[in-house]
Amino acid sequence: MNVSLKWLGTLVDIKGLKPEDMAEVLTCDGIPVEHVIHPAPGIKGVVTGKILKVEKHPDAAHLLVCQLDVGQDEPVQIITSADNVKAGQIVPAALPGAHLPAKHDHNAPGGIKVGDVKIKKGKLRGLPSAGMMCSASEMLLDYNLYPGTEPEGIMILPANTPVGVDFHHVFDLDDVIFEMELTPNRADCFSMVGMALETGAIFNRKVTLPKVKVKEEGPSINGRASIHIAEPEYCSRFCSRLLENVKIGRSPEWIESRLRSNNIRPINNIVDAANYVMLEMGQPMHTYDYDKIAGHSLTLRHAKDGEVLVTLDGEKRTLTSADLVIADEKGAVGLAGVMGGLNSEITESTTSVLLESAVFDSASIRRTSRRLGLRSEASGRYEKGINAKRSAEALNRICQILEEQGACTVAADMLDEYPNPKPEQVIHTSFDAINDYIGIHLPDEQITDILTRLHFKVENNNREIAVTVPEFRLDVEGRHDLAEEVARVYGYANIPITTPWSAIAEGEMSQEQEASILIEDTLINSGLSQVLNYSFMHKDDLKRLNYPETHKVFNAIPIMNPISEEYPDLRTTLMPGLIHTLKYNLAQKNSEVSIFEIGRVYYPKALPLTELPVEDNRVSALLSGTVSEEGYPNDHRPYDFFDIKGIVENVLAKLGITDYDIQRSVCPVFHPGVSADFVKDGKVLVSFGELHPAVLDNFDIKQKVYGFSMSLSELNDYISGEVAFQPIPKFPASARDLAILVPEELSDADVEAIITKRGGKHLESLTLFDLYQGKQVPEGYKSMAYSLAFRAPDRTLTDSDVDTWIKKIVDDLEKNGCKLRE
Repeated sequence: MNVSLKWLGTLVDIKGLKPEDMAEVLTCDGIPVEHVIHPAPGIKGVVTGKILKVEKHPDAAHLLVCQLDVGQDEPVQIITSADNVKAGQIVPAALPGAHLPAKHDHNAPGGIKVGDVKIKKGKLRGLPSAGMMCSASEMLLDYNLYPGTEPEGIMILPANTPVGVDFHHVFDLDDVIFEMELTPNRADCFSMVGMALETGAIFNRKVTLPKVKVKEEGPSINGRASIHIAEPEYCSRFCSRLLENVKIGRSPEWIESRLRSNNIRPINNIVDAANYVMLEMGQPMHTYDYDKIAGHSLTLRHAKDGEVLVTLDGEKRTLTSADLVIADEKGAVGLAGVMGGLNSEITESTTSVLLESAVFDSASIRRTSRRLGLRSEASGRYEKGINAKRSAEALNRICQILEEQGACTVAADMLDEYPNPKPEQVIHTSFDAINDYIGIHLPDEQITDILTRLHFKVENNNREIAVTVPEFRLDVEGRHDLAEEVARVYGYANIPITTPWSAIAEGEMSQEQEASILIEDTLINSGLSQVLNYSFMHKDDLKRLNYPETHKVFNAIPIMNPISEEYPDLRTTLMPGLIHTLKYNLAQKNSEVSIFEIGRVYYPKALPLTELPVEDNRVSALLSGTVSEEGYPNDHRPYDFFDIKGIVENVLAKLGITDYDIQRSVCPVFHPGVSADFVKDGKVLVSFGELHPAVLDNFDIKQKVYGFSMSLSELNDYISGEVAFQPIPKFPASARDLAILVPEELSDADVEAIITKRGGKHLESLTLFDLYQGKQVPEGYKSMAYSLAFRAPDRTLTDSDVDTWIKKIVDDLEKNGCKLRE
């Protein structure tokens, strides 16, 4: 919104206040002024002149020689090529020494070259010319805002314009405009009256608002028109008045100038009056040709799906049942709060006008405005909120303005539907509470004075106060708002700077947070890329991931308002998001994919939800393709089981987790023969391996994929920040290989347990390096080969020492059905 200081000065005493100082104070007090604008700053020395005589140039058919009265002792001669000048017209004349902000140049964009132009005396085809007559374009004025003005021809001023005065005085170009950047909560300041009340309160100046009085010389509107609110929840008030004997014409110059200050194009006196009152009082209104309204009845209702309305801009709009319309007995005649209909437009032949002043639902107007791409001054105000108690006064104000112009007769009475008037809002607080909230100690009288200046009514009962909120302050809702009102008018700069007391504790991360960061760094250093997927999923993906429907991952929390049908539930595993990301990359011909995600999954304690769900922080990853990029000297080797195993072991090592067991994995996502779990104390720390072939088929993935999944909450109990150092051995190790035939029912873990038990404390390491089943191995057996290393910290072991331990190991293995290979 723009605020004209000339207009503002008619409503509140601002004499002696400098515009820049006013803007700074208003901004500091929560009424931000974005720019201070001086209209037409590049125009200097241009005066109004009356054309006395027009003759053709004797030596140039396209030039006219004009004699002008510019308020000097003698007329001045100006030669022009414009063909729209006539004797008796009043025009802007730039005399020698004047400056203009632009000039005509056919080579410049739009035919206008912007830049300072100094006017000098000159000669055209031998005749002197004392300056030039100006077009709107040469003064960088928007000709659309000046009725009757052409973009190229000389600007013709109103016939009653004084002669010889500075051009700035003609259209209030000597005004100062504040371009406001108001916050949406201050809907009351989106009007000149609201700005006057606010300015008066902040600067403690007298406010003089226009007194609204209507003569009502016509017969009553009752029985000749009717209004109806079909859906009261979408319209809190609907008022209407009837104007008769209407005379369509130009508005007075002072109204047009004030409209121009807000970049609103003057149209005619009826429409201009409605726009003027909207700017003055903040109440959007609409005018209808009374004779074009079927049944002379207006109803606020929702549009029918597919209902069509041609709006004032000539566009055909197809409406939905979410759009509010004003309708007569035949159909929609206006898009409520946004734009009127062409079928009820005011034209030069209009003789009777039905006025509408209403308060519509903000959210509904916003939705319709955005859906149709129609933004207007009216819709912007409705979106921020309208004071319903001023609707009738605004309607009377437009009637008063048109009556004073002699443009109409106002019918007696007003139609007014106001189903649920809001009661006065009273806030109970105390002077001490206000001071405590601000952090200062203002006298009770000063607080009362500030609130009274802001038009609050204060009742004091032993320093406990009851404050009645004025009806136009829609943003004030509680005692804290009152304290903020006092603080901003008192002046934020006047509030002493103090350090608030606070018990400050040093922030620190939990062990789980630190582990999450360490895992992230470790996986990135291992060549994986971190991804971030939606926290939602579809249960169909769980089926495709091979999970049985009895698995706990199917116990998912449904979302009441999902972002799409593809994501109706909160996720219970990270795998669906990761595999979709993998599939998308493969579809884009990126066959080398190594990704991981750290994120939360959600398990309900019960469904439907009665308390917050359990949130489990998990880490999952997928690898597919080759370990390194193609090209020399890289080894173009595909990922295998040991790559994913090594990555997982590296993560656990970084977390200080050791002494875990490895078991065959039962996770249904992974291939049962190429997967494993790391287990400690009966808890599965991590599951990893090759994805099940059925899973790959379900997602139409044609290459092998490896992955892992772990829960940070399961790891948390075993994370150790301690680093164990071991001295470098002084004595050599003694290595032996052991090849044995093992019954098929015995696992590697069983064999290693026997070897470890019998190997004693000097068994330093044990590694399985070969596993074979084939023709050379008896049926029911498998061949397993282990590498054993023995070492003593205090001496070099002898062969006899090692032989003794090997014999014990072999004896115990044979007791369990194993045989030494020959």
